[in-house]
Amino acid sequence: MAAGPYINFKVSTACLAAVLPYISSGEFLTQRPSTGKDKTMVEYSQPNTHKVFHVGHMRNAALGDSLVRFFEQVGNPVVAVNYFGDEGAHVAKCLWYLKRRLAAGATKLDSIPVKDRAEFLGDCYSKAVEELDYGTFTSMPHVGVIAAKIESIGDHPDPQAPKNWHVVKVNTGTEVCEVVCGGEGYKLGDIVAYTPVGQKCGKVMVAPKDMKGVSSCGVIMARRELGMKPLAQPKKKEEPKPEPKAEEKQATGKKGKKGKKGGNQTKAKPALDNTICVLPADTKVGVTLVELGRLPNISIPDNQGIAEEIVKRTKEVRDMLLLMENGDKEAVALWQKTKIWSLDEFKLIYKWLDCRFDHDFYESQCGEESLKMVEKYLDEGVLTRSDGAVGADLTKHKLGFCLLRKSNGSGLYATKDLSLARMKFDEFKIDKSIYVVDAAQTLHFQQVFKTLELMGYQQASKCHHLPYGIVTLPNGKMSSRKGTVIFFSALKKMLETQITADFLEKYRGQWEDKEIENAMHLISVATIKYGMLNHDTSKDIVFEMKEWAAKSGNTGPYLMYAHARLRSILREVKAPAGSTVDHSLLKDASERNILHMLNDIWPTIETVISKYNPSPMCDYLFALAKAFSSWYENFSVKNAETPDLMATRRQLCEAMANTLKLGLSLLGIRTLERM
Repeated sequence: MAAGPYINFKVSTACLAAVLPYISSGEFLTQRPSTGKDKTMVEYSQPNTHKVFHVGHMRNAALGDSLVRFFEQVGNPVVAVNYFGDEGAHVAKCLWYLKRRLAAGATKLDSIPVKDRAEFLGDCYSKAVEELDYGTFTSMPHVGVIAAKIESIGDHPDPQAPKNWHVVKVNTGTEVCEVVCGGEGYKLGDIVAYTPVGQKCGKVMVAPKDMKGVSSCGVIMARRELGMKPLAQPKKKEEPKPEPKAEEKQATGKKGKKGKKGGNQTKAKPALDNTICVLPADTKVGVTLVELGRLPNISIPDNQGIAEEIVKRTKEVRDMLLLMENGDKEAVALWQKTKIWSLDEFKLIYKWLDCRFDHDFYESQCGEESLKMVEKYLDEGVLTRSDGAVGADLTKHKLGFCLLRKSNGSGLYATKDLSLARMKFDEFKIDKSIYVVDAAQTLHFQQVFKTLELMGYQQASKCHHLPYGIVTLPNGKMSSRKGTVIFFSALKKMLETQITADFLEKYRGQWEDKEIENAMHLISVATIKYGMLNHDTSKDIVFEMKEWAAKSGNTGPYLMYAHARLRSILREVKAPAGSTVDHSLLKDASERNILHMLNDIWPTIETVISKYNPSPMCDYLFALAKAFSSWYENFSVKNAETPDLMATRRQLCEAMANTLKLGLSLLGIRTLERM
């Protein structure tokens, strides 16, 4: 029910159409003049050097680039920046593996072709991760867990103890340990998986534990604790349920169940699988599960322990990191040389994507400065100590403890983000800072922004994290190990091959090769950018190239084609001499609908900015393109009944073409005059 006075009114066609000449001239769609206020920094892309740029990175690049364009369209001064992850554990792993290859004579740096260098580094990083992963060498990557034999099983002495608790003695081959075990499915003489005192069970170090008067030393591992599937249980034969009595039906509803009609129905939680991991009877007591699961044909010799080798390699990576941090000449030279390889490749990719950056930040710039900030604000009482570490206590803000300096003195990502924010505020004098980073970092940025506020930075209230969902493939998440990551070079080739076949092959010999190459490039970019932007930012998306590159439907190529079709009409049809544009001739409902849409371009832009989400523009452009297509099926421009009608319809087409071009440009997509 409406409250208070209101007015019903209808906007005339003439009023709606008044915008047409301003759109045709470009005046209506012109970027608003800069006010000099609300200086906005958009930080986006942020790839790690020494890793490969892949299809998942495209979403961030498309979002950030688009936001830069939208904010500038409404007159905001914008600084587009990148923040390269050029140091840290991932770089140390890559260089550690690279040095192994160089030492073995398997690689000579200067012999690697320029075009292959970035992906070569990415391959080194991926190989390093594999060579440091227990799962590469064993089917049982459970470090610290050994085979032990059940020597005895007794009842727990405390009558108040849970009935499933038993006091079990296990023989590890070197000692007999007493453990309180609540598992099931084991018996005397079994060889079981056992984690002794001093080893980690999950993330917790195992220590003697008093369990109702019995000191339990170690953990007899359940299958679920080792990530193993439950044992198959024989299916029980279901007995037919008795038919409910009449009075029960009346009380519980037609189906005889306590649902919404007859009361609350609680679903029982599935029982926890506490089946103990029993190993084969011939398993040698004392052997580690890591060695028990040793895979064939691995690079670690049989006479060399897997765990010992992984520990050795991990130390070598840590030493490489320390050499870089301490300024070792050889390590720093290798780091700087290979870093440039990555940066050069990124620049080529951004050029292909038409992404703009006004300034580049580097993680290596922030480390030392960030630790000075920690010390400063610790002295001022903003930060606190906790178990030797330093951070911001944000518990009263329901954000936990933001760790900024570990007990060993090293900083974290949050620490560096504080230093980065200070540079943004102090050096660039920005009013608003937008961070385009995936949704997994939401808590991280909530903590960083709150800490900045406590440090006294008023701009913290205008810091905004734009979270976005991940990009997956039709068969699931991308995985380097499974070889399902689509690198940029492969993505570019796939796009260009399909776009050429679907759109351009038929024009060979008719168009110049340069025009075909340009069209292939722009349609490829439209395919990937529109596909990434045509979804709510918070949702995960599935990359399906054939669907994204389709000629029809809600795709970038379809919208480019609609624009090119309109341009073709404008080239073919010139306004007749002496004709007059008469908006009263636009009488059809479809024309009023188009006029409404054309007037809505600026409200759509404002919606995108308010939501930090370009997808409403995608919806708008697709609706406009469909409206044009439907209208054009019924109304001809070239064969209009009168010169005035021809001129009027031509102006309508020009307005639609200009609006589509602007909308696509705000999404980072350049249009073509013909397709």
